[in-house]
Parts: sequence; structure tokens; C-alpha cells
Amino acid sequence: MDYEKRQTVAQSVRGTLSEKTVQQALSDLGVFERNFNGEAGFASALWRSWGYTDADHSGGLWLSLIHPADVDRVVHAYSLVLCGEQQRFHQEYRTRTPDGRWRWIISRGQVIARDAAGEPLRYLGSEMDVSDRKQHEEELGRAKAAAVQAAEEAETLRRAGAIVASTLEVEKIVELVLEQLAKVVTYDTASVLLLRQESVEVIGGNGWANMGQVVGMRLPVPGDNPHSEVLARGTPLCLADVRVDYPEFRTVSEETVRSWIGVPLITGERVLGLLTLHKRQRGFFDEDKMRLAASFATHVAVALDNAQLFAETHRLAMTDHLTALATRRAFMVHADTLAEQAARYRRPLAVLMMDIDHFKRINDDHGHAVGDQVLVTLSSAARRTLRRADVLCRYGGEEFAALLPETDIEEARQLAERVRIAIEQLRVADVRHPISVSIGISSVRFETEHSVEPALQRADQALYMSKSGGRNRCSVA
Repeated sequence: MDYEKRQTVAQSVRGTLSEKTVQQALSDLGVFERNFNGEAGFASALWRSWGYTDADHSGGLWLSLIHPADVDRVVHAYSLVLCGEQQRFHQEYRTRTPDGRWRWIISRGQVIARDAAGEPLRYLGSEMDVSDRKQHEEELGRAKAAAVQAAEEAETLRRAGAIVASTLEVEKIVELVLEQLAKVVTYDTASVLLLRQESVEVIGGNGWANMGQVVGMRLPVPGDNPHSEVLARGTPLCLADVRVDYPEFRTVSEETVRSWIGVPLITGERVLGLLTLHKRQRGFFDEDKMRLAASFATHVAVALDNAQLFAETHRLAMTDHLTALATRRAFMVHADTLAEQAARYRRPLAVLMMDIDHFKRINDDHGHAVGDQVLVTLSSAARRTLRRADVLCRYGGEEFAALLPETDIEEARQLAERVRIAIEQLRVADVRHPISVSIGISSVRFETEHSVEPALQRADQALYMSKSGGRNRCSVA
């Protein structure tokens, strides 16, 4: 029953029932009365159910029971009603019960009688316990906040993964991944250290005032430092105060560090180094922050592993700066090696020539930046579809070539068709035209050929057949 209806009930029954009966009925409905003329008021049934008396409610005790975070707001609103600046009081606040619990209530009321000077004589109000509703709202709020945080963490991890996939420059990857990590785990400084012989070396970081001096510094491993413990355990380590566990510990800089997280960088069964986070405040990091750091460490480890593999093959396989595929020059080096092996052991070797359909139209309609994005997206799709042993290169412009070892012409046709379908399904933002490729397929004839050049020429002729036949198709020569 709302406030106006309660007043109507009060006015209608006063003429026929005793004052005590009326007060009891109103109290049961959650109504209370405060008198400022010395007469006794009455409390609501809610107030009494907690163990308070009518006198407790009529006096000033109720104000002293309001939660400290709510009391100023409630007192101010109540004062405005008493002085006549506001007609009605309507507040939601916490009040303390005799057993020390905090209960949320909605309190409404107004002054119903004043003296000749305008001072309040009688105040009539109502109270309702809404603690269950507030608890539900708080639980929903926490659940929503947790969901938002989880979504932010997932998106940040996704961006970190995209960074790793976009470049082989270790320093840049470390910098960008640590910047993403800072969005979900606050830290003062962070370092990535690579395991060397009997030491770990700082190869990158974030937050250091003297980053140029920090990079290249080394710490002994094994040694009396938490880095050695992380590498020995092979699991993350979180220290509330690193100086307590390692009194002699010093960071790679002169900056003060208390809270410390160390996460090993592991790929496969190899430990490459570790990621460390630092905070000047003691006890700042916890298990959740360590878990997030470990997720990002995975991306750093993948980046380091890729970089090391790339360094080992860099002499032979130079990379196209846009698509990260092998260049034509690197492709031909691979082609000579694979052709020699295939000829020696009489194993099949197939080749593909691919060309993006209507690529000039894409560049003309959308600009070269979008055209570059198409090249990158298409390259990635083709690389995912081909097998690990296959060699894919950007042959020139919008043309690509692939070497397919241990693959006969029929297997090559099937694989080329899978590539064509994968590319046909691509969608690139802002590109209105469908994206497709025409593919030519051939194989090396070792009876009469000693290199892949004739097979590439035949594949190029087959590619022309695909173009002439309507594009977005595969042809065999």
C-alpha cells in the first residue's frame, strides 16, 4: 500500500476506532508517527520487529543508527522537510539493527501538522525493508562487473595474440604485449628476460625510466634471486614482498620493487626465459593478476619462439614485409632444394600459381590501404589452409606461388580447391566485391626436368586458363 492510501486509511478510521487501535493498524502497515509537541508517537511494526521501541523511534536514536555513508544525505533531506522547503521525504538508506546488522529501508513521510510559527508538530511516515532487493541488485552488479572484466580481459588477450601474429620483431612485440597487459594488470614496471647460458638477459620491458640502460642487463641463473626460482619450478611465482623472500634482491634498475610476479616463458617443453611484473606497493599482486600475467606470457613465449626460428632460417627465407610470406627470391631457394630432394628420391613435387581476381578493381575502388589488407588477409587464409611443409610465397604484386612436397597432381588439385574455397569465404571490411583467386596447378616432371621452372611455367599457363574460364577456379596443366 503506497503512502497516499495509508493516509486515506488513517483518516477514514480515526472517527470510528480508538486511537490505540488506529495506531496499531497503521503500524502493521509500516506507518509510524513522530510528534514534536511532547505527545507520544508510535513506531512501525518493522521497527519493533528489530527490537526497538516506540520511544527509540520518536527520539533521535533513529538518526544515530543510519549508516555513516548515508547519514549526511538522509539528515539533509529530513531537515528540508521539517523546515518546509520540501513537502515529502523519500530516502533509501541503511540502518543498524540491535544485533549489529545493516538493513536497507525505504522511508517516506511528511509533516502533517505545524504550529502558528510553522514549526513541525506531527510527522507521519512509512518504512519498508528492501534489503533482499538491494542484495539482489548488488549481486547483479557484481556479476555484470565480472562479465565486463572478463570480456575486457578476453579482448585484450585477443589483441595481444593479434600483435604476435602481425610481426616477427621481438622488441616491438614485447612492447605492445606489455602495453596490453597493463590494461588488465596494473604494474609499475615489467621486464622480459631471455635465458642465456648461466644468466637471464633483459630484452625488453615497460615502465622503466631508463629503458635503454635496462635492456641488455643480466642476472645470474642459478642465483639468489626469484628469477632462478621461477625457472627451476617452471611455474608462476607471486611474492607479496620480494625483499622479505630475497633480502639481497636487486632489480635490473635502481627503482624500488616490493610486489613481484614472475612467469616462465615456455613453448613446447622449452623454457625460453621469464616475464616479470613489479609494484612498489607491498602485497599488491594476487592469484588473479598472476593468472592474467601467465596468459600474456604465453603470447610472449610464442613470439620469442617464432623469432628464434626465424633467425635460424633468415639466411634462406627472406620475408615479404606486407604479408610475412617468403619473397620470390626465398621461394626459388626453397624450390631448388626441394626439387633436388624430390629428384634424388623420386618423390612428387607439385606447384601452384595463384592470382587475386579483379585486384585492380579493389585498389581503384577502395584504395591501396584496403588492397594491402586484402593481400594480408588472403595470405593468412592460404597459409592456414596449406600444410606445415608447404612453402607459400608472394611471387609478385597480387600473385602467389606454392611448393607442395610429397604431393601428386590430384592431391595438389584437392589442396588448391580447399585454398580457393577458403579465400572465397573471406570477408574484408569495406570491400564490396567478392574476394577470389584463380589457381593454376602443375607438377615437376623429373624424367626430363631438373628444376621447378618448367612446372612454374605450366602452372602459370593453367592460371591463365582459370582466368579465361571465368575466374575463381582451379585448372591443371
